[in-house]
Amino acid sequence: MLQDRSLLAGCNTALNESDVVGLRVNWPGRTVRLLLHVLALPEHGPADPDTRRALVFTGVCLMRVLLRADRSLSRDYGHAIELADADAADAFLASVGWSNPMYGWSFLDDPELTRDWPATVSLVLAETGPATHSMYWFSECGRQEPGGDSAYCIEGDIHFERLEVERADGSPVPLTSFAADGRRWWDAFHSGDPRVCPTAQQTRPPSPAWT
Repeated sequence: MLQDRSLLAGCNTALNESDVVGLRVNWPGRTVRLLLHVLALPEHGPADPDTRRALVFTGVCLMRVLLRADRSLSRDYGHAIELADADAADAFLASVGWSNPMYGWSFLDDPELTRDWPATVSLVLAETGPATHSMYWFSECGRQEPGGDSAYCIEGDIHFERLEVERADGSPVPLTSFAADGRRWWDAFHSGDPRVCPTAQQTRPPSPAWT
């Protein structure tokens, strides 16, 4: 379905300002789940109070993760920090004390987003096979460590055949609905809709957390 350029653009819009909070990998099954909090506005009623969505990538032939220290909070990154496996990447995401959402409006099928990566990254999982699509994700984040607060940037690159979206309970969200809910949120925000205005966002109870 991502061959539909309108749907691809809608999914990119829906991913903008989403928070990456987990990475669950079943490599023998070549399946990757990227756990997010997203901005979603249903066709009727208020903004969705449960912002948890999982992007489920299947037919994955390549997954790369790049973890680096952010030494100045201005993209002055250190060398790649080795990750033993995908569980270590997920554990790192779970350990952060603060994080900023993804931004940039383009995440799917944009190979330019990893052109500036160093030759050595933190983790590579690779298998033979086709990969029709790619997904770039990142989180600028930090955590308290001995000696003070430390900042990091963790990025990922997933090459895959199929993409599905699920809620936290495993119920499916059609890609068309995922894209529409995200586009609707941004359209409402730009038009001054009170459901998503800054005050409404600040006073809304927090979404349930991923476990």
